[in-house]
Order: sequence, then structure tokens, then C-alpha cells
Amino acid sequence: MKIASVAGATGLLLAAATSMIMAGPANAAGEKPLGEYTGLPDTVETTAPGDVSAMHCGHAHSNRDTRTGNFFDANAVAIRRGPHTPECAADGQGQLSHRVDYHCWTNGDAVTRGGVTYRTWSYLRDVTTGVSGWVSDAYLDRNPASSRGSTSPC
Repeated sequence: MKIASVAGATGLLLAAATSMIMAGPANAAGEKPLGEYTGLPDTVETTAPGDVSAMHCGHAHSNRDTRTGNFFDANAVAIRRGPHTPECAADGQGQLSHRVDYHCWTNGDAVTRGGVTYRTWSYLRDVTTGVSGWVSDAYLDRNPASSRGSTSPC
């Protein structure tokens, strides 16, 4: 009888652990979500002008993150007017050699790179060119919290 209850408890524990692995760990309120492996093909990132009249391109942001550095993880990274692609126009392109000043992050359109889908975007200023705007975290280096992009929510 005890063996059956231990087996039952073990089965429940195994089911709970399996669900946790499949769903990923829960984030605390305000904690930035990590990218999720989806195996999807890369999102085609274009710098063609989007619908500049789209009202959802104007997202609130503030300069809450004090980190600066060479944080672009690719060349020709679109710096957009909002955290949406391709609806929000790109005002410039970040390069691996460019210095970045992070401001904050928010949720936006899903962007997949290398089979990992990111739903967060960072507002930044490309110090090298002076262009400010939103960049998908898929194209930014990992930060100390093991996510990508800014660590401060907008």
C-alpha cells in the first residue's frame, strides 16, 4: 500500500516537473521574459519604411537603464519607431561596431532568430549615429540577467 502511494506521488511529481520544463519557469512580476526556443525560421528583418501613420508605433519610454556599450549582436539591425515590424518605420541601422545607450524595454512583436523567438524590444540610442528607437532583443547581446537588451522595464 505504501509503495502504491509513493509511486502515485512520484508520478505526480514527474508530471509537474515535465509541465514545468515544457512551459518554462514562471517570471516574477516585472521580470523580463527570456527568449523561447520555437524552432521557427528567422523573421525577415527589413529596413523598408513601414506605415508611419500607424498609431501603435508611438510607445512610451524613459531613460531608466544606465548601461552603454557595443551591444548590437549583428550588422544592419533596424532601429524602429516602435516595437513592431514591419509596421513601424526604421530610422537607422545599428552595426556591431556601434556604441549603444540603453533606455528601457517593453513587449512588442515576436521576432525569431536562430530558432529562438523574442517578444521584448529595447529602446536605445545608437551613440555612434545619434539615432534613437526600438530594436528587437533578438539582435542585442545578452545582459547580466541572461536575457537580451535593456534590463529596465519602460
